[in-house]
Amino acid sequence: MSASPRIRQGDAVAASGGRFDSTRGSGKTHGALDLNALLGDPVFAARDGRVAIAEKNWGAMGNTVIIDHGDGDYTVYGHLDTVSVAIGDIKQGTRVGTVGYTGNAADLKVKGLPPHLHFALIKAGKSGLAEAGKPLTKMKELGDFWQSLGADLTGPVNPGLFFPVGCWTGSTTVGAPGES
Repeated sequence: MSASPRIRQGDAVAASGGRFDSTRGSGKTHGALDLNALLGDPVFAARDGRVAIAEKNWGAMGNTVIIDHGDGDYTVYGHLDTVSVAIGDIKQGTRVGTVGYTGNAADLKVKGLPPHLHFALIKAGKSGLAEAGKPLTKMKELGDFWQSLGADLTGPVNPGLFFPVGCWTGSTTVGAPGES
């Protein structure tokens, strides 16, 4: 996105908000950051890589892009309004789409809440895990929470630990000083 968006706080749709380790029902944990923005704000690739998934209506994530960075890292961009890329190589800073209300984020629009980018960083043992039939394609059914996808994946990590300060505002984790 073009500015420093605020991490989504608790609201009528997700009481625990959109921090990295916010709780979701039935003991599930949010494995991403939900970054509030305006409808149509541009979203850019965080690093060079290869677009492995660029889909509209990709299950609960809605319009989604997943980039395989070739070193076992993947970034996930969910709930997009538009998808601006196709499968293939991509450079850091390339526009991947725009912020929207797709997938299960449509509930936010109904409640008059702002749209957001669901941004995840997944560490895995190898590249190629977002290709057809591979473990990361199962995210289509998971929604905005994390569960194990197999032995090849370490799992999501807090993007706040790997991207520069200033990419967003607000705490990335529950229970941080001054945040509830």
